[in-house]
Amino acid sequence: MRALARSHDLQCLSGQYESRRSALQHEPPVSVFQKLAQDTKSHHDLNVNPIVRTAATARNPACARWYPIRDHILQTLFSGRCTPLARAAVRLAFHDAATFSLARQAAGQPNGGADGSMLTDPAEVQRADNNGLQGIVAALAPLPARYNVSAGDIVQVAGTLAVIVCPGGPRVRTFVGRAPPPTIPAPDGLLPSTHAAVPVLLARFADMGFSVRDTMALMGAHSTALQQFVAAADANKTLDSTPDIWDVHFYEQTLNGTADPARVASLPSDVAFAGHESTKRAWARYVRDQDDWDEDYARAHLKMSLLGQETRGMVECTEVLPPKIELGSLGQDDGGEGQGEVDEGRLELGMGDVEDRLAGVPVLVVVHRPECGALVRGVGASLGSQAELAPQRYRHH
Repeated sequence: MRALARSHDLQCLSGQYESRRSALQHEPPVSVFQKLAQDTKSHHDLNVNPIVRTAATARNPACARWYPIRDHILQTLFSGRCTPLARAAVRLAFHDAATFSLARQAAGQPNGGADGSMLTDPAEVQRADNNGLQGIVAALAPLPARYNVSAGDIVQVAGTLAVIVCPGGPRVRTFVGRAPPPTIPAPDGLLPSTHAAVPVLLARFADMGFSVRDTMALMGAHSTALQQFVAAADANKTLDSTPDIWDVHFYEQTLNGTADPARVASLPSDVAFAGHESTKRAWARYVRDQDDWDEDYARAHLKMSLLGQETRGMVECTEVLPPKIELGSLGQDDGGEGQGEVDEGRLELGMGDVEDRLAGVPVLVVVHRPECGALVRGVGASLGSQAELAPQRYRHH
């Protein structure tokens, strides 16, 4: 197996999943969503042989309405790939939720949370903190009325779909049933700044209910991010060398500064987290440990998606998520330089498992990309009859 090259070449892998289907404010019971987020077994089992369902085969009838929404988001908005719009959806899910404050809740002050206010308040998306989110907000804003669901549910479901559409991204437990956002604006000035000191950042995340470990896990979403507004000289640089896959190169490259500075620019807060006495141990735990990060990230993302929400009466619709795109040990053993070896056997096995689960279900398809030089497996345009392709080495040029 040849070594992987740099990040811009990983777009071939990110395109292997293609969509083919045509088709307020409440006081949050913190203990409830913390219990959900700490359910280790449920998070581990989310990625074990998931069944791809349609509205006709929905396990929970209350989730049936979410299948056409899923298909619209995956196909029409994300084109089945880890696109800039998908990446923006992950960021939007955080920015919408991160206006929540435990201190404001305790004081009885107006609060924010994962309520979808970013879709309903035209002024909120224009805040400087939210630069770059205008495109995804415009794409998602019509969906609550079109499908008769809440804005908060659309934002958070789009976020979990965006994670899973990026190769390697974990399935995150997904709940629906959020109340409409309040008519008053979400609090301003609460989103963490990349230029803030580590103690200030940790205090702000703690005010949302996140531990240090939660916070470091959430930072890993930068694995697929671009820097656009922090430093003009570094605009459109990625934050690690593999921005098209959801992996842990980000942690090691930020810690050691091993990525190519011509293409990669670390955020000041990420560099600070990697080296600060209070956070460096939690940061280092994810270096070359994809499984540990996936599990911790899934828990933290779940907690984030429920900030400011009354969870009683909400419905779990994780069943609508497609299978995880397994990477095996893709790029794990490379000293953090984005040039590791692909575990061809594990990657091929993972793709084979996906094919089996997708047979006859017109939702997603693994495709052969000849322009990439090679891909492990593919299925035909019709998922009902799979077309076998010879496993080949995945080589970047």
